Amino acid sequence: MDHLLVLLGTFGFCVGSAMIPVLHAETYLVTASLVAPPELRWPLVIAATIGQMLGKVGMYYAGRGIKLIPGERMQRRLQQATARYGEKRQIGSGLVFVSASSGFPPFYVVSIAAGMLTFPLLPFIIFGFAGRLIRFAVAVFLPHFRSG
Repeated sequence: MDHLLVLLGTFGFCVGSAMIPVLHAETYLVTASLVAPPELRWPLVIAATIGQMLGKVGMYYAGRGIKLIPGERMQRRLQQATARYGEKRQIGSGLVFVSASSGFPPFYVVSIAAGMLTFPLLPFIIFGFAGRLIRFAVAVFLPHFRSG
């Protein structure tokens, strides 16, 4: 039961951290991995990744909603951005993966921009999940490697 609570807590924290940038998922995961038993490390990574991507899909849809904001200036900028980047899907998939795995550019911003530019949802989820999985695996397992 304790393991289930830890995983549910990790999932919930990571959903929140996907939408509230001051909640730092990596710090949480490093700490959790240091106090959790070794058999819980991969489940922590999976719970965190699923939670983060659920939150990022919410941010993606928030980006889609920005299109509904009235104002000529905002609409013009959206049209310019869509014209400039809308046809560059290959760059978009790579950018989502790099952002999700490295944090540069911030995945928070990329998630919103992907929605604004109507980047396809399925590639966003696939490449974002892969990048977050790598990032969170490093956060969980790196503290346990010892040199020499």
